[in-house]
Amino acid sequence: MNTAEQRESAANQAAQEAINERTKALENHGLTFDYLAKKLKRELNAKETKFFQKDGFVIEQHDVVAWDIRQRARIDAHKLRGDYPAEKREHTHSITGSLIDDLMAAKEKAHGGK
Repeated sequence: MNTAEQRESAANQAAQEAINERTKALENHGLTFDYLAKKLKRELNAKETKFFQKDGFVIEQHDVVAWDIRQRARIDAHKLRGDYPAEKREHTHSITGSLIDDLMAAKEKAHGGK
């Protein structure tokens, strides 16, 4: 007979395995952490070109800081570093033995009955 602690541990393990599978799938397509970090660094330094017109003709252009892109990239960087506290989420259901059993059965089925 499973205790609540064993069921919770099994659920946590199943969740971690799902995360690992998603990570592996992304990495198989070249979306490694290093690749994403390089893209993030570019976004943290993003600029955009502003064009100034007179009588329908561009008379001047300036590269300026793209603050909106940089702000979103900064927030992403902090999230990746774990600088923000975990977000609290409200759940309308409770974890029951049958839900854990269903998760474990789905895991076994996905792994060919292992």
